[in-house]
Amino acid sequence: MENHSQTLHIGGSPWKGFLLTAFIFRSWIQPTAAQRDFVSIVPNPPYGTVGSNITLDIQGSSEQPPSYTWYRSPVDPFNQIAFYHVANGEQTIAESRLKVFSNGSLLIPDLTLSDTDDYSVEFYNSTSSLIVRAQGHLAVYGPLSKPTIISSNMAPVENKDTVSLTCQSETQDVTYLAWFKNQSSPARDRTVLSPDNRTLIITKVTSEDKGPYECEIWNPISRNRSDPFTLDFAYGPDTPMIVPIDPNYPAGATLELSCSAGSNPPAQYTWLFNGVQMISTPQLSIPNVSLNHTGTYTCIASNSVTGLSSRKDVNITISETVSSSLSGGAMAGIVIGVLAGVALTGALIYFLFFRKTGRVSKQHLSEKNSSPPKHGKDTILYENTLFPKGSTVSTQGLSSSPAFPEIPSESPYQALDRTHVDVYDKINPWKIRQIQGRGESP
Repeated sequence: MENHSQTLHIGGSPWKGFLLTAFIFRSWIQPTAAQRDFVSIVPNPPYGTVGSNITLDIQGSSEQPPSYTWYRSPVDPFNQIAFYHVANGEQTIAESRLKVFSNGSLLIPDLTLSDTDDYSVEFYNSTSSLIVRAQGHLAVYGPLSKPTIISSNMAPVENKDTVSLTCQSETQDVTYLAWFKNQSSPARDRTVLSPDNRTLIITKVTSEDKGPYECEIWNPISRNRSDPFTLDFAYGPDTPMIVPIDPNYPAGATLELSCSAGSNPPAQYTWLFNGVQMISTPQLSIPNVSLNHTGTYTCIASNSVTGLSSRKDVNITISETVSSSLSGGAMAGIVIGVLAGVALTGALIYFLFFRKTGRVSKQHLSEKNSSPPKHGKDTILYENTLFPKGSTVSTQGLSSSPAFPEIPSESPYQALDRTHVDVYDKINPWKIRQIQGRGESP
């Protein structure tokens, strides 16, 4: 057997002759469809894993054929991998690791992913004198590498474009199990999945479709999920916002305005003044403004990808500046003037009030002195008269009256009826007596 293997690897003529003989034999006796339906190849276990062993068993055959020939698909003499002769147990194999058992089963040890393929076996049925062919598939699985998500459009336009997201894996024979958006299944209103779940189609993308997205793959021995993928779509620009919002500026100040708008890719900005283009920057700065800068300032935001633009107007008013700064001396003069005015006003009010009060008191005293005495009653006159010291004025009639004792010159009674006395009532007592001697009213 070792000699046959070495002959196969060095391409010797005996192996070539055997292949030619087998090919002629197959051409002479063709397998039938009915016979193929009853015989099959079954992997044991059902699938292989990298590094393990697997046996391809023949099921459905009740006879012991004289030989077995194994192929990797498609069936062709050049794809033959093993031949086993039942009578002497000799076998010819293409790889040293392969082995054919007496019942025709094929052992494949140390599996690799490249062993995944379709396998066929042919043998001669002496009862029917026909060649029987059976076919089966071998799947070998290994740990899955992380899949990746590929987008059909790296910059789709919002509310316009359709995007296809495809889950790609380097491993064959995988199942694309599921798609996730923000850790949950994507909404079905504008999304469609391909039959194998490999591709997610989103129609007319919007800001809600940004993601992130993940796809998960699976095979019988492992599963793995992709890194999050965020859909980068073009949108905007939104209506610009201009700051600051103060529309009034004094002459000589610096006018500074800033414009911004939501957009992807970032918007381009242009400033207009009363409809005339000024600059193409997000910020506008005009130092030392004058009255001529009063008017309408317009910010225009545009997006070259979406082909859209938006604008915002702001009316700015420039006013003259009135100086309100005064020197310290001027401020002190103003304060002193105000205080002097307050004092003068108070003095005037005081003078007018007491002058009026004095006139009323004098009038009241005059009316009291000129009133005639009542009939049948004694008239008593109380005078607030002060006599000078050493005066010989007679006090007759007062000193002899028991009801009116002599009152000293400095008596407190001299202040009688002081509440009605005014400075104008302090008349010289000598003059009062002269008036009374003539019979005139004082």
